[in-house]
Amino acid sequence: MKERDLPISYAAILVDVACELGASRQELLHTAGLTEQELQNPNARYPEEQFRQLLQAGIKATGKQSLALRFGQRLTLTSHGVFGYAVMSCRNIHQVIDILTKYYRLLLNNASLTAKNEGDRVYIEFQPTRDQLLDRQQDTELFIAGLLSAIKHLLHTDHINAEIELSYPAPAYAEDYREILDCPVSFNQKSSKVFFPASLMQEKPEYADPVMLKLYEQQCEELLSRMKSSDGLRVKVREYLVAAQQQFPSLEQAAQHFHMSPRTFRRRLSDEDVSFQKILDEVRLELAETYLRNPALSVNHTADLLGFHDVSNFRRAFIRWSDGTSPSAFRKQHVQY
Repeated sequence: MKERDLPISYAAILVDVACELGASRQELLHTAGLTEQELQNPNARYPEEQFRQLLQAGIKATGKQSLALRFGQRLTLTSHGVFGYAVMSCRNIHQVIDILTKYYRLLLNNASLTAKNEGDRVYIEFQPTRDQLLDRQQDTELFIAGLLSAIKHLLHTDHINAEIELSYPAPAYAEDYREILDCPVSFNQKSSKVFFPASLMQEKPEYADPVMLKLYEQQCEELLSRMKSSDGLRVKVREYLVAAQQQFPSLEQAAQHFHMSPRTFRRRLSDEDVSFQKILDEVRLELAETYLRNPALSVNHTADLLGFHDVSNFRRAFIRWSDGTSPSAFRKQHVQY
């Protein structure tokens, strides 16, 4: 299975955690091939394989074999991009798990995920597909710690009732699992699962928003469909822009993300008979039309979602993108009140 790019926020959080445990920030950034400026760019992405190398470097520098657990514990929902915003908008934890099992491939490249009811409990089974035991174990640690952290953030609590079963033998740092995850953990089980009480499923996150959830789901679908299509640079740029949300990158930022000079980036896109501006306009038009079809969103709100601080600028841009149709006219044609 192909490696994918991860949000740069993953690398930023991992570096922060490792430095808090004694690693040299300068040395880690050098190992990661990153600059502070790149870490601060919310739209940047980071190759998965390089992230794994950074994790190993962090473990070596800190002497903490449990670094993957500690990293997962520190992940925030916003660090997951569109997927994280979709989760934040869910009406309850049951819906959170539905979204997770539906779109997990946006985050988990080498794993499969299932959720089932078992009496008065619900469990999520995590099955990493890597060949090496160390990789499978770290993938599991990252997922489980991140899952528990996400639910705690959603419910604004420091503790949730959960039980964990893991398919591999207890490592030398097994006690760190119980300390970091704050729940019972058993090893050498048939599979790796996280159990929650069924009553937790009806707990409501503070930021539940069904209107925005629908929009974020549409964007998740867009990302999934693009991931399954061809591997041309045009497709990758579209995926990158859809994930950018309200802060669309410049051509220079996009070129940097794809490790190219602006000149090479333009030429590569030209070879596919497209320009960066054309892709950007296509993505923004598609998102704008999605938002404008929703009667709960005004033209002003749509402009804000697309990163326009001045609605008049948005109107002019939409008219240009759509060959003469205004946002208001589009709404009248497609929205039934």
